[in-house]
Amino acid sequence: MTWTPSRDALPFLDLLEAHANTFRREGRALSDQDFVPMPDATTYAGGAWQACPLVLEQWAHDFPAAMLDRNRARCPETLRLLQGIDGLVIGGFLRLAPGAEIALHQDIRDDDVIRAHLGLDLPDHERAYWPEGTARLMDIRVPHRASNPSDRWRLTLMVDVRLPFVVPDGAIGPWGPTE
Repeated sequence: MTWTPSRDALPFLDLLEAHANTFRREGRALSDQDFVPMPDATTYAGGAWQACPLVLEQWAHDFPAAMLDRNRARCPETLRLLQGIDGLVIGGFLRLAPGAEIALHQDIRDDDVIRAHLGLDLPDHERAYWPEGTARLMDIRVPHRASNPSDRWRLTLMVDVRLPFVVPDGAIGPWGPTE
């Protein structure tokens, strides 16, 4: 059974969706130099999975090449909006190169932290079940993967938010469509 907290318990989802056009505009304006490869090249497609972090908290050591001050200056509205999220642990843009695949993997997170992705520029196969401008919850403790079979970059805004309660294991449904 899938755990579904009320939208009232996760107000940051409404904030993300209400400002999707702002995030999209600033994310699209970023250059290649604003993104750094995700830390694990084996899992994260050898540099094809990239981040433009704006808020990192305890994860800053994983992104030594990230230029946070420059990123923040390039995305002032995104930063301002993200800083309004209570409990924000990580926030920034992620992009996946055309034709890239991310291997099946699990991430580590605290039991009271939840991840959300806001789809900004998605390939057709994802838009079929995830409308652009919609925020989706994800339990990164569950094995997951991603792919981009399209000919353009896939762009999302990602946030990790610390909640005042524990997210039960297996409580969030599958990321993509179920076969």
